[in-house]
Amino acid sequence: MKKSTTQRSIAIAGTAAALTLAGTLIPGAAQAGPKVKFGSTLDATVQPSNSVPGLYCDPLNLAATCSFVMNEAYGRPDGGEKSPVTGTLKKVRVISGTAGSFQLQLVKARQIAGEWQAKVKATGPEITVVGQGDANWDNDSYRVEKFPVNMHIKKGWRLSMVSTKTSAVRCSSGGDNTLLYQPPLQSGSDYRNATGDDGCWPLIEGVVKQ
Repeated sequence: MKKSTTQRSIAIAGTAAALTLAGTLIPGAAQAGPKVKFGSTLDATVQPSNSVPGLYCDPLNLAATCSFVMNEAYGRPDGGEKSPVTGTLKKVRVISGTAGSFQLQLVKARQIAGEWQAKVKATGPEITVVGQGDANWDNDSYRVEKFPVNMHIKKGWRLSMVSTKTSAVRCSSGGDNTLLYQPPLQSGSDYRNATGDDGCWPLIEGVVKQ
């Protein structure tokens, strides 16, 4: 039996409405939130200068462990060391001179009466880096290593690395670009004064999804 003109019109209208609905819902569901980077600006041109054999927590006690807290970001001065948004830390990117490992921390820092203080807000995974090969040094093209993470992060938190030493640094400046906390900062503890600082920039970058 043939459909009447009225029936055909209703069917066409219903199909058009369904397509319009799909067109508005599907892209919206697939749309990802914006991603924001903080920490040092990293690409293949950033040399981990003077990073070998590494920045030690204590050159007089090579077994000492500490938290290396970013206090200034290479390529992102004036606040780039802090996450500008609240969201999920999805990835960290690292340039390291040599192989090594560290435990990732997210910390909050403040300066009181000239003293830098910090406390742990979240503890992340242990990260193992490969570092640079001879070809990287010879060609001035440096390996940027990427590591997936999934950590809640709030605006203002910073990246920290826990290890005896780190080669994920660029040592070509002075000042307090890295804050040292020995022994390492511990989850659940209150703010502590830094036990030292160093002019090397930590070469670590965070990618946050809002």
